[in-house]
Formats: sequence, C-alpha cells, structure tokens
Amino acid sequence: MDYAIVTGATRGLGESIAKLYLEKGIGVMNISRSDNERLIKLAEEKDLPYEFFPCDLSQSGQTEEVFREVGEKTFAHKPDILYVVQNAGVVTPINPSGQVENHALETSVNVNLLSPMIATNEMLKAAQGSETKMIMINISSGAGSRPVYGWSTYCATKAGVNMLTETVSLELSKKHSRHQVIAFSPGVMDTDMQGEIRSSSKEAFADVESFQRYKEEGMLRSTDTVADALLKLITESDIESGKLYHVNDLL
Repeated sequence: MDYAIVTGATRGLGESIAKLYLEKGIGVMNISRSDNERLIKLAEEKDLPYEFFPCDLSQSGQTEEVFREVGEKTFAHKPDILYVVQNAGVVTPINPSGQVENHALETSVNVNLLSPMIATNEMLKAAQGSETKMIMINISSGAGSRPVYGWSTYCATKAGVNMLTETVSLELSKKHSRHQVIAFSPGVMDTDMQGEIRSSSKEAFADVESFQRYKEEGMLRSTDTVADALLKLITESDIESGKLYHVNDLL
C-alpha cells in the first residue's frame, strides 16, 4: 500500500488532498496542530490506515522530532511510493516592511520555509536504504515568483520554497536517485487564508480590493478542484522533478 504524509490536513487544501488520497486507497499521515474528524471517519469507512501527529510547525524542534518519527514509521511499512505534501503555510504578516512585527515574521519563516527544509532533510535521511520511491510536493504560490505589496515575508518564503525544490532536485539527480520533488502553485482558492487576506486594510495590502472581488464574483476555486488536479498530476502522469507546476496549466 502506498502512503502519503500531508502537513496542514486539518482544513482547506490540505484536507482536500488528504481526502483524495484516502479515496484512492492510499494511507495518510496528517501532521497538523489539530486532527480532522472527517478524515478519521473516511479512513474507517475505507478501512485504510490514518494517523495524526500533532505538531506546531512554527517550532523547529517539534518539526524535526515529528518528521523523524513519521519517516521511521512510513518507511517501515515499505510502500512502493511515499508522497510527502508540504502544504501547511501562513500568509501573515500582511504589512509593508518596516511595519512588521518580528515575532510574526519569524513564525512565517518557520512555517513556510524552515519546516519544509527540516522535513525534507529528515525524510531523505529516513529514505536511506529503502526501496520506496518518495515524491515530495512543496505547495508554493504565485507570490513566490513576483513581488506583492505588503507580502514581503510571504513572497520571500515561497520563493525560498521554489529554490529549495530546484536545489534538492538537482542534488537527487546528481546521485541518480529515484526520488522526485516538485513545487505546485494552487492559485486562488476559497479558504480561510483568503478570508485573512480580504480582511486586510488597503494600507497593509494594496491589492486587497482585487481579492475581495474574487470572492464576490465567484472567482475562487474550491480546494477539492485544486487537490484533484494535483493528485491527477502526481499519480497519473510522469512528473518532471524540480519543476514548478501551476494549477492553471492543469485545468
């Protein structure tokens, strides 16, 4: 049986991704701050393994400890394929540089960039000596490729995720590894994160009116639609390691 590790599967895109993995007969490990009753129930209905690992990804020590444990457990099952989806992220702080609280900046960097780096490191360590193929998916953003007023931290961390993906892919290819890593930009979705964005002031986030219009005009995709596009990509096609995939190109 194949397995998937998903961070932030409590809600939003992470929940949709985990749900679709279960529907495809793939066991799920959920790394989040809180569990998800809907996923528990679905796993029971499908008679599939599902396990929750509580973790605050803003705390690097917790991230390291949890991924070390999850890595050991999942590779012990000897799946043919192990999917690792680094989905958890925060868009805050939303404010121009010079008006950002440093503790919020630290939280953003830890969740959006440091935790994927630690997780990647621990999972590659755990994979040594295993015959399992690991496919790592880092959830990125269009903000990682262009500057957005008020989003200096978010833009910088997502740009870092893109470069992490490219560099790890280069390292894997040099070692002729079977493992692969990609980045995936999910576009604008109807999530709690979008609600946070829409509640920003125009002084903090210059594009806030555009995001309010996305909601008012029904332009936000459902997380299920985006998750379906991602899972079709990674389970039904040959992916190019190191590439940043955009959901708009898949739908």
